[in-house]
Amino acid sequence: MLFAGFIRISILTLILFSFRMVAATPVAGEDTGISSPDSGHAAEPEPYQNRWFAFPFAGYTPETSLMVGGVALRQFKPARADDETRASQILMSAIYTLNKQFLLGFYPNIILPEERWIFDGSHFYSFFPDRYWGIGPATRSAEELDVEFRVFQFEQVFLKKISADLHAGPILRWSRLSHLKLSDIDGNPVPEEQMDLEENSTLSGIGLSVRMDARNSITWPTRHHYVDISAIYYSEFLGATHPYASWKLDARAYFDLLGDGSSVLAFHLRTRLTEGQLPFQEFSMLGGQEIMRGYHEGRFRDANAMQIQAELRGRLYRRLGFAVFAASGEVWNRFEDFSLDNPKYAAGAGLRFDMNPKDTSNLRIDYGIGRHGSGLYLTIGEAF
Repeated sequence: MLFAGFIRISILTLILFSFRMVAATPVAGEDTGISSPDSGHAAEPEPYQNRWFAFPFAGYTPETSLMVGGVALRQFKPARADDETRASQILMSAIYTLNKQFLLGFYPNIILPEERWIFDGSHFYSFFPDRYWGIGPATRSAEELDVEFRVFQFEQVFLKKISADLHAGPILRWSRLSHLKLSDIDGNPVPEEQMDLEENSTLSGIGLSVRMDARNSITWPTRHHYVDISAIYYSEFLGATHPYASWKLDARAYFDLLGDGSSVLAFHLRTRLTEGQLPFQEFSMLGGQEIMRGYHEGRFRDANAMQIQAELRGRLYRRLGFAVFAASGEVWNRFEDFSLDNPKYAAGAGLRFDMNPKDTSNLRIDYGIGRHGSGLYLTIGEAF
């Protein structure tokens, strides 16, 4: 399995480097010169250069298999933004996968001058055939089922500056899951009375996010920290079919080992706790392309989850870099049920290619191996 994974990495690397990135017409006043590959992480020129990237994209994750489509990325600073204001980015994507999944996404992260406001959004539609092993920390591989569903989500965070690195503000989230179906590995539908899952669910929630973000970059952080604490309540009054509450902690720290951004040690802690009536897609899950790489996202799921990872990032040659990582995590229902009798852990390594040396934004290839599986990841942006 490991050898086959590296064969896939080699093939996809050739596909990736055969793509031609097409830059859109620059806005007035932009410098259209191409930076030297040796520029690395040098200080940004004056003024900041707003840029568009539009290109065909091939990616791979265990959840999607090979995916192809188009991606547009805008990196910019609003008018009158000073040097201390970090660059904003807007990512748009349309992806189709060999697992017959379709994903259409719009992900804005807008930072206004002096960082007075941050608007962070995640808006997408997906049709997503996937795999399902049930709920709990001890589900067995033999219990695997096929699942498919459709999701439309709108989530927007509005963060007001409180102090230098501290922002707080409301979260609005609306999500609709429909056409949920389960079948066994032979394609036979699971009878509705045996599913213990509802076919449709609607969530309407409002919450609060408190974010301390001192990172020097949102696409390639090399120093300082990021902590986001959020709580969302989904109420029947707001139209939720499954009233429940969730609390989430996302904490990250970055250490520039050599002082020039070429070698970074990063740590990441993610905890999600819930209480109430959870629909299918709202259980806390392990795995995915951001944390616990090597575990299929949702291989283990339950009301609560905690995951932690560490990653060493470095530069190999010009735009080419590398990363090595390790992670551990667990899911549980009630706190008195929490146990480490069946530990979950994963580790792996990967390569990076910098699409924009003047404001680093990486294409990444990772291969992770976990106690309960392994996985290849070819996608855009750092894991965290």
